[in-house]
Amino acid sequence: MTVILEKMAVFLIFLAAGYIFARTKFVTEDFGRELSKLQINFFLTGLILSSVVNKEIEMSAGEVLTALGIWYLVFGVGLVLAQLVPRVRILRDGDTGLYKSMTAFMNNSLVAMPLIASIWGPKALFFASLSNIPFNTLMYTAGVIMLQKNGSGGKLELKRILSTPLIATLTAAAIFAFGIRVPAFIDETLDYLATATLPVAMLCVGMSLGSVPLSDAFNKPKLYLISAARLLLCPLAVWLILRGFIPQPDRLGPIVIVAGAPIAIICPILSLQYGRDGVEGSECVLLSTVLSVVTIPMLLSVLGIQ
Repeated sequence: MTVILEKMAVFLIFLAAGYIFARTKFVTEDFGRELSKLQINFFLTGLILSSVVNKEIEMSAGEVLTALGIWYLVFGVGLVLAQLVPRVRILRDGDTGLYKSMTAFMNNSLVAMPLIASIWGPKALFFASLSNIPFNTLMYTAGVIMLQKNGSGGKLELKRILSTPLIATLTAAAIFAFGIRVPAFIDETLDYLATATLPVAMLCVGMSLGSVPLSDAFNKPKLYLISAARLLLCPLAVWLILRGFIPQPDRLGPIVIVAGAPIAIICPILSLQYGRDGVEGSECVLLSTVLSVVTIPMLLSVLGIQ
């Protein structure tokens, strides 16, 4: 538990630094956007590939398929809860499509995976990286449908399903399946990228939220309700379903962290594209991200996952 708390403390330091840099205009919004692109397309790709390159991972093809089924179940739980949460009275008159997407989709790439890698290592990271497949297929189909309803309309984002993290995950799966070995210098390069991913990711998250005043995010009760659904209700529901089938901490722990990760930053971004107000979504992303520093270690402790 001490290790997890230490990791979350590091998480918070870099997150706060990124937020302060953006709020004080030490860096520009353009810099933050470009760094986020670099993080997703370069550092995170390196992190995912480093989990399998020249590593001995004892997983069969059947176990990989089982893992995919587990991740689709995790997202399925989120989608079911997403239909229920907006029915709460305090949320009925709000942007229900946005509330549904924020309940269902988490920041698995920028928050969950770097944290999982730092706690459980490459094998757990490869397992967690498979969550990119259901995230991308469902975010740009079911997630877009949620945002389109009562919005400005538009087409499904099928071409965006094939994102860089998804390509990296599929490449990692191929490397794993065929036992491909690479030269040592490539392995070392990927390890350097993996090491840099957590601080860069947290800086990006902090900078992306720099336009949202803390006072606006922390004084709206309905944002706490949505955050509680994302950070507590989703992971607890997943844990209740899977705890009898997955006893290994290096499997159940990553599942709980991904299921309880804060709201995906893409939710308010897509909401703008479909004619919605992105401010409330950004405020909820900020609130859930800050609260996750407390809720993730709390969940792992209460559920007895080390």
